[in-house]
Amino acid sequence: MTYALARPARRDLARLGIGALALTTPGVMASSAQAAETDPWDMVRAIRARIRPPVFPQENRFTPDQFGGHPDDGTDATDAFRRAIAAASRAPGGGRVVVEGGVWLTGPIHLLSNVELHVSRESTIRFSRDPAACFPPVLTRMEGNELMGPSPYIYAYGQENIAITGHGVLDGQASMDTWWRHKAGADDPNSDDQRLRRMAEDNVPVAERIFGPGSTIRPQFIQPYRCRNVMISDLTIIRSPMWEIHPVECENVTIRRLTISSHGPNNDGCDPESCRDVLIEGCVFDTGDDCIAVKSGRNADGRRLNIPTENVIISGCTMVDGHGGMTLGSEISGGVRNVFVENCRMDSPELATAIRFKNNAMRGGTLTNINIRDITVGQVAHAAITIDYNYAEGANGSFIPVFDGLTIERMTVGRCERVLDLQGLANAPIRNITLRDCDFTRAAEPDIIAHVEGITYERVRRNQQAVTAPTPGAAVRPANRHG
Repeated sequence: MTYALARPARRDLARLGIGALALTTPGVMASSAQAAETDPWDMVRAIRARIRPPVFPQENRFTPDQFGGHPDDGTDATDAFRRAIAAASRAPGGGRVVVEGGVWLTGPIHLLSNVELHVSRESTIRFSRDPAACFPPVLTRMEGNELMGPSPYIYAYGQENIAITGHGVLDGQASMDTWWRHKAGADDPNSDDQRLRRMAEDNVPVAERIFGPGSTIRPQFIQPYRCRNVMISDLTIIRSPMWEIHPVECENVTIRRLTISSHGPNNDGCDPESCRDVLIEGCVFDTGDDCIAVKSGRNADGRRLNIPTENVIISGCTMVDGHGGMTLGSEISGGVRNVFVENCRMDSPELATAIRFKNNAMRGGTLTNINIRDITVGQVAHAAITIDYNYAEGANGSFIPVFDGLTIERMTVGRCERVLDLQGLANAPIRNITLRDCDFTRAAEPDIIAHVEGITYERVRRNQQAVTAPTPGAAVRPANRHG
């Protein structure tokens, strides 16, 4: 059976602001580079001015109770949510679906244009443990590859002006008895994960990449797909099957004041992928994988779609446990540019590294104009700053990764294994790294520097001593790394 795949026409992509991403020209790249030559932070004001949360009429108010739903943690309210959302979308100017008190059990919730789903402080929405509830398949992405697969728990496709708000709890109910157990076999050549990757590399049409009931592909928690004007704010999110917040090919995205606590496999906190104009602000991440990971598609699929992520602001966030605090990669074949990270706090012996970039010669992609300032790190388990081209397949590929332009200012680190772990490739050096006004109080090991061109230190202290260059160490190339 083949499921019809609705792709927006070029005029629709233009309406959503996505066409401009897909049709980026070298001239646009040059403009970004020119901005970086002055003060790249001058771009932040313009990006913030464009990011405007949607607004909904307060008088158009609907509840799932009105449509037969009951907050008793046992009655399936899927249809009640569907009908309430449809009514809110039909109302003049849109409306709000308000969840007031109690524990609601539901399957996936699909948002429509001009609808705010508001979960009040006394409310919890629990999503069904039954994998069959996530079907029929929808267009989604799994680690950077497109497919027709399980619906994310909260999903929207091609919608405009949508929001998920409130001080309540979203509970995915994932565990090792349900979704998380599928991670154990994901690297098996016969697994659904690997089969999807082969389909993508073989350019199988997306409409034929069907993973229906019984598959082991895990759904994301919240995924707006090809949407415009998106807001997700103030909620607590727990027990996700996989990535928690995953906007894909979206424009004008506000993610604010979330508390994310989920320690399952691949439980990234927030992964904007192939998006433009994204604000992630005032969130707390306590995760089983990267806290924030900026992405743009994997390998052949990323190059086919060719949509970078650009104009991302990350501000005032707290990172606790995780693989990386602020990460770019590894599914990054479409490239990333113009990322600004400021005023963040990271601190945990279970946080592997503070600033992390993952790429390799199977991914390729260009990363440029990355700017980080005013970062306070109590401790991390490994390097404070990692750029790793030996990730996963490492040099075993034909697509040269490009990294050109990282500036880190006013970063303080209490304890780390080493300051830098920078591993480029012989034919793909990492270029133009600047550390300015940084203080690394206790770094036990020498830095790892391999295939790097242009490291600048300005007023940098390491172990209470002023240093003008990285601490020399053996340039090593370890076994390919994952995680």
